[in-house]
Amino acid sequence: MRSILCPLDITEQLDDRIETALALARTCDGHVTFQIATPFAQMAAWEPFGGVAVSAYALKEAREANDKLAAELDARFAKQDVPFDIDVLDQERITAAAAAARFADIVVGSLSDPTIEEMALGLRAPVLGVPRGLPMLAFDRPALIAWDGGHEGANALRAALPLLQPAGAVHLLTVREKDNTFPAADAARYLSRHGIHAESHERERNGSIAFTIEECARELGAGLIVMGLFGHSRLRELLLGGVSRDMLDRSQIPLLLAH
Repeated sequence: MRSILCPLDITEQLDDRIETALALARTCDGHVTFQIATPFAQMAAWEPFGGVAVSAYALKEAREANDKLAAELDARFAKQDVPFDIDVLDQERITAAAAAARFADIVVGSLSDPTIEEMALGLRAPVLGVPRGLPMLAFDRPALIAWDGGHEGANALRAALPLLQPAGAVHLLTVREKDNTFPAADAARYLSRHGIHAESHERERNGSIAFTIEECARELGAGLIVMGLFGHSRLRELLLGGVSRDMLDRSQIPLLLAH
């Protein structure tokens, strides 16, 4: 994963994303593109009553905040041992990220970011979601693959290969359900062809599937959970919730997400 995209905004989780992206670049000998995107044209259109003067003032403040952040980050990263660039764009965040993700191996985001779901569903690159206050700095800890046999899970597994290579151990977890169970033998065989030995686990559902995944991950000391996003229809997920939504809301372990 040598081409790393890290969209930024001014939030408390900014440093979690930054430190994760830098650590990943060191591990993979990669390059990080930090992206600051604000839709200035849309901001002007959103001003219904203030007129041109208020809109111009709001735009001026927003541009100055972006330039200030870019300058601060440039000075900060100059002391790091990681190649990087900083893009400041007049675009909506998801649109900008989607364009840059065409040539990115991975996108680093925050699980607490309201756009994390949209990024994971809409971008053509896997998304590494980092929990609040828990940057992913060590890549040699065990990794847990939440395996349900679906296409999304298979996409996530393939996308995660560069992060599974340095992992101290790799575990495939299948949570048994009443209707069907998808054996992990094929997934383990695929990983073995890439020189990765994976230990398979089957567990009965303990409360929610998300809780069962997290419980197993904690027992194994996992530093990463790999999973597909929204295996069921979006409408069903919106109405009933689901494993994807639960994991995005509750996980205290970084998630490698793919759709």
